[in-house]
Amino acid sequence: MSEEKPLTQEESLALITSMISKAKCDYEETGISALMWGSIVCFCSIISFAGFYQHWVWANYVWFLTIVAVIPQIIIAIRESKRRKFKSHNDDAMSGIWISFGVGIFLMSYFVNLFKVEHEGSLYIIFYGIPTFATGLARNFKPMIIGGIICWAIAIVSFYISFPDIMLLTALAAIIAWFIPGLILRRRYQKLKNENV
Repeated sequence: MSEEKPLTQEESLALITSMISKAKCDYEETGISALMWGSIVCFCSIISFAGFYQHWVWANYVWFLTIVAVIPQIIIAIRESKRRKFKSHNDDAMSGIWISFGVGIFLMSYFVNLFKVEHEGSLYIIFYGIPTFATGLARNFKPMIIGGIICWAIAIVSFYISFPDIMLLTALAAIIAWFIPGLILRRRYQKLKNENV
């Protein structure tokens, strides 16, 4: 039986650096979820805006796409959790924030429809900023921090705008809060993946 040769200081440092690099690549967000939700909310907002002027009755139901999108979101989350070799202390907190956001949006939608709340678009935009800002802060990801703050600024502007114009602001909020950060995350993920092949 051969004895293992102890690593030199340089070999140990190289091994640690390699492991950190692999772990970083493994931990990095793919950006797919942010891209998907940014696209869906933007699409639904624009259809709602156009549907108002074009008198498309079916446009009132376009937001059901967000309910349907929960299925691919669950699939994405399962695949990404299987792909990761370890779980950070932030992962559970992030899951809790985004699950709370989803439940909150559902309950708010029910409340808004039940009581015919005016300016409900402003409420949604305020809500969009909360998990976006929290995720950006927890992950130290400035595009989402900025996206969350911009959502709140857009919400303030939206108080003075009526439907359907508020739908354009909702589309803008989705692009800034989710789509653009999703693109940045996707590029980072692809770059790290290519470096660690």
